[in-house]
Amino acid sequence: MGFFDWLKKPAYAEPVYTVMNDDHVHLYNILGELRQGGGHGQETDAAREARRKHCLTIVKRLLVESVEHFKREEMLMLRYGYPKAAAHKTEHLIMTRSMEMYQSQLSAGSLPPARDIAQYLKNWLTNHIRTTDRLLERFLFDAAKSRDSHGLMALNAADYAQYRALSGISRGPRDSA
Repeated sequence: MGFFDWLKKPAYAEPVYTVMNDDHVHLYNILGELRQGGGHGQETDAAREARRKHCLTIVKRLLVESVEHFKREEMLMLRYGYPKAAAHKTEHLIMTRSMEMYQSQLSAGSLPPARDIAQYLKNWLTNHIRTTDRLLERFLFDAAKSRDSHGLMALNAADYAQYRALSGISRGPRDSA
């Protein structure tokens, strides 16, 4: 089993969870780009500056994509009265602040090791998905199941469409930005 196999198969393979997982895979892909942005040995000042600008572009994109993903999750938490919403949103804020700090460092001309920040963000995201997001999935599954007379997952098409439309994306998990 590969590292991402657990991510590719959500605990509840229903449309809204598939979209949430598509987001997670997309964020991992961006983190992979950042990780590859690390320098190799000696480099000229021009090469270092080009790498800094490239990393800044990736971090900006990661921040935008993460915030949009967090908005979609938070919309579902609000809509269904998720009791752990405040703690979940706090975790989102921690991740957002970490990315903003790194973006500020890059914008100011500093070039912290891209591999280090990518590893930190990957570890954070992995832990968040495996714990906090799985609790949200379970809650949504139970909430939807209780609404369905057949005992099936029943987040309605409007929930799915609203989650998808909040960022205007139509990409799948393997599509790149």
